[in-house]
Amino acid sequence: MNLYFSLDIPMLAWVLAGVAAVLAIIYVVWQWSRTIALSRFVERTEQEREYSDELPPVSIVVDAMNETFQLSQFLPLVLHQDYPQHEVIVVVDSNAEATSDMLSEMKAHFPNLHITFAPYGSRSLSRKKLALMIGIKAAHYDIVLTTSANCRPTNDQWLRLMMRNFTPETDIVLGYSHYRYKHDKHLGRFMRIFDTVTTGVQWLTSAVKGHPYRGTSDNMAYRKQLFFNVRGFANTMDLQWGEDDVFLAEISTPTNTRVEIAPESQLAVYYGELPHAHALLKMRRDFTSHKVRRGAFIVQAIMSWAYWIRLGCLAAAVALAPLNTAVWAVVAAVLLLTWIPAVLSFIKNCRLLQAPALRLSVPLFTLWRPVYNAIYRLRGWRHRASNYTSFYK
Repeated sequence: MNLYFSLDIPMLAWVLAGVAAVLAIIYVVWQWSRTIALSRFVERTEQEREYSDELPPVSIVVDAMNETFQLSQFLPLVLHQDYPQHEVIVVVDSNAEATSDMLSEMKAHFPNLHITFAPYGSRSLSRKKLALMIGIKAAHYDIVLTTSANCRPTNDQWLRLMMRNFTPETDIVLGYSHYRYKHDKHLGRFMRIFDTVTTGVQWLTSAVKGHPYRGTSDNMAYRKQLFFNVRGFANTMDLQWGEDDVFLAEISTPTNTRVEIAPESQLAVYYGELPHAHALLKMRRDFTSHKVRRGAFIVQAIMSWAYWIRLGCLAAAVALAPLNTAVWAVVAAVLLLTWIPAVLSFIKNCRLLQAPALRLSVPLFTLWRPVYNAIYRLRGWRHRASNYTSFYK
């Protein structure tokens, strides 16, 4: 059997190719609409956006769990921020003597450093939420910014960039944080990059468009009164997690939330075991996702299905005339219609979120990601009991 070229293609093959082309166009338009929204937001932020004339005092609440070395690296970067008035409240969730000694020595040189401790015996509660609650209650200022000891500001302007967004109408500022991409040398690192950037674009774009549904407690600021208005984490005390997505869903509105993603405002997060940390965060987010606004998740799922249906249509078209090179040419054209814009869009998103640019692997990872998510959802379902506090088990 020999290959041949003929435009006498079965009508059904034309229909299938047409459906695939339409789905490809829809996917490209959707993908680029998010990229353009995010890039225009960054450009508008720097040129046209209105910022606060005065930088408000802020209390930085730092969650620290058995992290003496991380604290020793993190605190000087925060305490030396170029900012007129801020305090740093470290909530130590550990009985390590070395941590206490280091903090006591540092406090002697920085009067705006305050230290408190999470009760070691309160093991029935979420350790993260307990630490944040203690720190927020100890805060002297009306605005609190939550972060963790394993984070790193990349410069001394981080705090200024976050706080400049607190206009009278703004109650919440969502910052961005990411793990150290260059330090991930483990198997699957490119998929983790793809997944992290794709997830970041999803929730950041949603927030930029006025539909915030999550943030990251590593880099999120809000007015302290909001915390008390909803009784803190009282509505989710049965959950280990949710301090930056379920909680945000309770306090955010389309008009009271701003996003800050200037490169200098982004924090780098230091994880010891990156693959393990990524897996845990992914399963935790999936578990709490059903308690937040579902619009962005539904649209993402629809587009993932459209991506697979497009490939199915193209495969069926080839099966109807497998030796006709004209069919293969049409299929190749439809694939390129999706792949080239997808790669260019992802490269642009990587620049915005300071991630290494992926290129030829983007179409493959786009195809694999729904399966990837399903695997982690299954893993999370098997270990779902770990998402609840022991008090409620």
